[in-house]
Parts: sequence; C-alpha cells; structure tokens
Amino acid sequence: MVGAEYAIRELRDAIGSIIASIPGFSYGRPNDLAVELGLDPKLAWNVGRCLEGSDQFASAKYIPGPTGMRTLLRAAKRRNAPEEVLEQTRSAFESFHELVQKHAGSRKHFNMLAAGLSITDSARADLEHRRMLFDGSTYIWGVQARTLFRTYIVRPSDENAATYDLATVRGLVDFTRMRPNIAWRFTLPSSTDDDEITRANVVHVALDPRVKGSVPMLSNFCTHPLPEFRRRADSGNTREFELVESSVGISGRATYVVGELLPQLEPRYHRPLYRDFCVSYVIRTPARNLVCDLLIHRDLFPDRDPPSVELYSDLFNYGIVIKYTESDRMPVHETLERLGDGSEAAFTPEIPRYPEMLRYVLDRVGWNGDEFDFYRLRMQYPPIHTTLMLRKPLPEPG
Repeated sequence: MVGAEYAIRELRDAIGSIIASIPGFSYGRPNDLAVELGLDPKLAWNVGRCLEGSDQFASAKYIPGPTGMRTLLRAAKRRNAPEEVLEQTRSAFESFHELVQKHAGSRKHFNMLAAGLSITDSARADLEHRRMLFDGSTYIWGVQARTLFRTYIVRPSDENAATYDLATVRGLVDFTRMRPNIAWRFTLPSSTDDDEITRANVVHVALDPRVKGSVPMLSNFCTHPLPEFRRRADSGNTREFELVESSVGISGRATYVVGELLPQLEPRYHRPLYRDFCVSYVIRTPARNLVCDLLIHRDLFPDRDPPSVELYSDLFNYGIVIKYTESDRMPVHETLERLGDGSEAAFTPEIPRYPEMLRYVLDRVGWNGDEFDFYRLRMQYPPIHTTLMLRKPLPEPG
C-alpha cells in the first residue's frame, strides 16, 4: 500500500499534537482523556493505543472512525486547542480515509491489510483471526476438538543402521460433532520422498496388541466404547479411514488416540531423494489447541539443533501428489521449544494422562526416554486446511 505508512504516521502525529496543545492538560494514560476531555472510555482507550509504539501498521486498528474523530475534535476545541492544529488533524484524517477507501473499501478490511504488514502485532492479529476461523469452521464442517495432538519419536533403527525408526501417536481430545450425519476422515502415517512419491512398502506395527482391526487404537487412553471405523478407498499408498456417524454435542464427545511403530522408515543420512528429516501434520479438524511433540534420539543429529517450523496452505493442493511452493507458505509465529529429556517433560493440560501415555509407548518399543531431546510446538486455533512441517537437513554419512 503505497503511502499507507506515511498517512498513518501523519494522522498519529496530528492526534498527538492536539493532545499536547490543549492548555493545562497533561496526558499520561488513556483514562486521562476520558476524565479531562469527557470522552467515552472506549474511545479514549483507542486514542491512547493508536499513539503508542513505533509500528505504524500495528496502531492503525486503534485509529478512531469518523464519529470518534469528530468527538475528539469537539472535545479538544472545547478545551481551547489551537484551530490550526484541529484543522491539520481534519486534513490528515481525510487523507487516511481516502487511503482506506482506495486500498480496502472498508475500515474492517483495511485493518486486516495493516495487520498483515505489522512487524510487532502480526502474531496477535493472526491469533484473533484464527479464533474467528475456528468458530466458522466448527459450524461449516460440523465438528470440533478441544485438542489435536501428534507425537513423533525417532531413533536409529540399530547402532549401525542407515535408517531410522519412527513411533507415532495421534489423538483428538474431546472430539465433538455439531451435526449427526458427520463422518470424519483420517489417514495413517506414510513415507514420501523428495519427488513426492509415497512408498508402498511401509511396515506398520500397532503399539497396543489388544486392539484388533486396521486402526491401531491405544485403548487405555481412549474413551469407551471404542469408536467404529470404516475403511475408505486407499489414496495412492496411504490408508484412510472414517470415524462413523455418531451422536452430537457433549453426550457424543470422545477422545481417540492411535499409536504405531514404523520400523526402518527412511534413511537417516543424506541421499538424493532424502535431503531432509521431515515430519508433517495435516490439519483438517477445527480445534482450540494443537500440540506437536518431537523426541529425537541424540545419535541422529550431531549438532542437536532443533528442526525448523513450516506451515503450508493446502487450499490449492489436490490429488495424490502434493507439491508445496513458496507461495503456499503461511506465516507461523509459534516456535519449537526444547522441554528437556524423555517422558518426564511431557505434561501438558491439553492432553489427559499424557506422561503416562508417552511412557507406555516408550515401553512398548523398548526405548529409553532419557536418550531423546524433547521438543514441543503449541498452537492455538490452528488454521485448516494446512500442513505443519518440522524439518531438519539430514547429516552426511559418516
């Protein structure tokens, strides 16, 4: 938006000049405007906030509208603010209003544009709009969950192996239907190389031997009775299932957890079709929280640096082969936090009995949790339809 930053700065400076020019008035906080000038507290708060900070685009959402600006000018005039200062502010606001109409058509959409250009306030703006997306998606798609979670535990297949094993746990906490005819799909994990080819020979080992059937539920950590599933037609080399239709609302709320081991999944060293270690989380369910944990055995990466966090839009990706470009990449403000070692660092209020669940998984695969670095990414109101990736270059052989 050409000239936007200049127009916002000019208007902020003009509003500041009004306040500074009022005889006998000393401004310290927004409430002073309400008490001394008789402004509505909400208007006073917005005027004060629009003057704070150096980020022009972050302040734009607090600039008063036409009615609020007229109210401020009348109050300042009653307190004998100089007419030339008032006129300067009127002119700056008219320029700002013309900018809004030219680039956005409405103040609501201009605030969205400004939030996307903000340096200091974009994380808050993203969260605000993701919360609104969650409410709309819950209604449109007819489901929601309190928490989506995914846990990846990765270690060398054996001491001298050229591959790594992956244990994975996936869960929906308090999955709730808003409409009774909703069947919800999910896929079991697979392996894809850098040419986006999904392997057909991946071995899947259920972690809970008591559960029979194609879906490897962890029965101790699910609500009972266990849900019913039906197999979907496989897409390429992936396996897809549906949670069958069930009751709605709180009475039908349930928690589902699946867990399996994928031995010798992919090369642990750099190869032409495997340049990176990468785990992906396809986000399709409206949820209040997302928790993605990654436990990496210390023998896999000598540098022990955390993977990068990437988020991609799936709006224009369809079919079996999905290729992401830089234009698909979305802003992500959340970071991968190192929590410590093993299952003792696992507690999170978003996932019931999670440390116990993680210990169960480690016991089932026979791995020592103290040998792993533990990383966690938390995201509120994760946007759908997107794919979250944790990526790290694979080391060279030897």
